[in-house]
Amino acid sequence: MSAPLTRAMISWRLAKPLLFALALGQVGTGCVTDGARKGNGRFSLGSGVKSTVDYIRMFTSPTVLNFDNTPGPDGFSAKIYAIERGSAKPVKISSGSIEFALFETVAEGEPLQTWKYDSAVLNRHMSETRIGVAYNFQMRWTPDEAPKKKAAIVALYRAPDGRVVRAVPVVLAIGP
Repeated sequence: MSAPLTRAMISWRLAKPLLFALALGQVGTGCVTDGARKGNGRFSLGSGVKSTVDYIRMFTSPTVLNFDNTPGPDGFSAKIYAIERGSAKPVKISSGSIEFALFETVAEGEPLQTWKYDSAVLNRHMSETRIGVAYNFQMRWTPDEAPKKKAAIVALYRAPDGRVVRAVPVVLAIGP
């Protein structure tokens, strides 16, 4: 056997396992886009399926809160979980917005005050928990728009397609 042919056979024997390992590595890893940033050249890791919000669950502080240490309540804190039908865990809100509306005593009529968070701002409020994605908020109301007896709070998810998903309202007592 000639020397060049022997060198080629040896190098092929070494190259074959390396090529196999490289191919296996390519199959085992990869990125999937979630479709939220389609067409702008950027991508994010995700399940490959854009989630839709079918329900939202709101949990608030047990009472109204005093944020400034002067007498009287100033607002409340809330946690939102977005639920997709068929998903075991709360999902990330990739589009749309979350709104909070504050009412006096009952969640009817014209709200005293509203807060709106679109999907670009929601990422700042997002956290990963054991049960899934949660959104944490602290709302301060203005003194002239503060409820007097009870604070009724409603959270809404407004989807880009016009759907509105409403959480169960929560009523918090202002005083004893």
